[in-house]
Amino acid sequence: MGFTRSVLVITAASQLTFAQGKPAIAGVWRGQSSCEQKESACREETVVYRLSPLQDKPGSFSVSADKIVDGKAVNMGTLEFRYVEDRHALVCEYAQGVWRLSVDGEKIEGTLTRPDGSLFRRVALRKEH
Repeated sequence: MGFTRSVLVITAASQLTFAQGKPAIAGVWRGQSSCEQKESACREETVVYRLSPLQDKPGSFSVSADKIVDGKAVNMGTLEFRYVEDRHALVCEYAQGVWRLSVDGEKIEGTLTRPDGSLFRRVALRKEH
């Protein structure tokens, strides 16, 4: 999935919420992560991301990314994202590719594109209350 054995860190424009209609990123997000390259080791997954602000890094979030296996959460990884305000997007460039996640109110949707430009994974999350 690209978050393998790590904790996701998201850099955003503010710590907890954005004012004036901008997205609130901190919280628990749950959804599906699907494979685009069926001939790979990639698997369809139910995922849970827990996003919380980093006190020592304004605009950054620590995210615990889990996949659900046999009804149990299995932690997957660490990444750092930056929030691109004019696109309402979280972007992370790292060794396995580029994550681009669009934040739209109570949902986050996006993709992981491999370094060769091929689409590898899609994710669709909803914020829990």
